[in-house]
Amino acid sequence: MATKGVFRVECPNCGESFDADFWTVVRGDRDHDVRELILSGEFDLLMCPKCSAMIQHEEPFIYLDPTKETLAFVMPESYQDKKDEWIKRMEADVEPVRASFAGGKGILGEPQYFFGLGQLSAMLQSDQDREEETEVMEFMAREEGFHLLPVKPAAARELDITFSIPMPAGLSGRAAALQAAESLYAKNDALGRLKKLIDVLKKDDCCDHIHFLKK
Repeated sequence: MATKGVFRVECPNCGESFDADFWTVVRGDRDHDVRELILSGEFDLLMCPKCSAMIQHEEPFIYLDPTKETLAFVMPESYQDKKDEWIKRMEADVEPVRASFAGGKGILGEPQYFFGLGQLSAMLQSDQDREEETEVMEFMAREEGFHLLPVKPAAARELDITFSIPMPAGLSGRAAALQAAESLYAKNDALGRLKKLIDVLKKDDCCDHIHFLKK
């Protein structure tokens, strides 16, 4: 679950200093309410106890979601000027964070470094849109009797494709996946990420065993 720390904050409106709670670790797969605050932009909003002004204050935190193989270090946007220095500092925390999970390696993906809440929020919104599109595609695939093969989350983000690939029953390989994807897209051409999957599967460097599948 989410972990909090206490930080001293000064209100830019009235100058009042006060202690405020901030999340230092957020589990996106468990802390759904906190995740919604990130998506809405309310995650780092505070109310000054003296003048009641709403102020925005950023502190570094870690965002984790094993279901999406996400390990993100989120730093204030003001740290951008010394980006390389801060990334070097955060790199020292990668292995201790991974070690805190049962099984360690493989549960969390490669670390990502964000400067400003907006960068994380944009990724989460993209993932949410991808999930919704994947759910529609998977519903159609099951109606056709297709199997579904999970895609590595990082690869799905990089290629901007669905989180799974349809595959005709009893078949395997790129050609079979392409056939299934094209048949589904022909029935619903609003699935933009399915179209991108088709484009990826058509490329010569997309090997037959489909390297971006989740093991």
